[in-house]
Amino acid sequence: MEDERHDSPAASTNGASRGAPKRPRISGRVWLIGVVLAGLLVLMGGGLFLTHGTVESRSFCGTCHTAYYDSKEYAFNDKVGMKKPSGILTGCAECHPQPYAEYKKSAHFETTLSDRRPGCTNCHNNIHSVFTWYRFMYWQPPEWKKVQLSIQDNGLWESEVRPNLAGKARAEFVHSDSRACRDCHTAAAKTFRPDIKAHQQASKSGETCVKCHFNLVHAEVAWPDKDKN
Repeated sequence: MEDERHDSPAASTNGASRGAPKRPRISGRVWLIGVVLAGLLVLMGGGLFLTHGTVESRSFCGTCHTAYYDSKEYAFNDKVGMKKPSGILTGCAECHPQPYAEYKKSAHFETTLSDRRPGCTNCHNNIHSVFTWYRFMYWQPPEWKKVQLSIQDNGLWESEVRPNLAGKARAEFVHSDSRACRDCHTAAAKTFRPDIKAHQQASKSGETCVKCHFNLVHAEVAWPDKDKN
């Protein structure tokens, strides 16, 4: 009688496991490198958003407090041929209610060319970045505290905060050669008169728009050193 040999289940299993391909094991070093790279990507993405991100949702301000104003009234107008800036494009009126009230009484707001009405960020191109907004809201630098206090303290607003903000805005217009004005007021759009003698003289001399056209939208602030800039 021939001996019958029967492999046990355990032997069969061991044989199958020996024949199956082994899965490569990921070493701890590779995992660590992957985690570090993922962290760097998150940090880079966050940093890019903080410096170049854009926030314009109407509900953004409402995450912390009530939004009192209609952001559509001062929203960036992309119909005038200007490139939309990055940064915080909402909440202007909540933080700067006095300039907003003045803007609503100006010819820029009450223009019959409503499709060309500029928003705050059409004229004020140096937009607060997300990081700047965060710094103002949570680090509370002294200059921002004064802006906050001046909302309720009209004496502080008129004597210090308004002149300071006007000076900064004018410096930005001069530095950019009044780019915000030139981008919107064009002969093609019939919002600029090249035939006016003063405009022709300014074109020849290289004078920038804001040197003649200031105190248009907001309350008057003296500019005694205008010709020094």
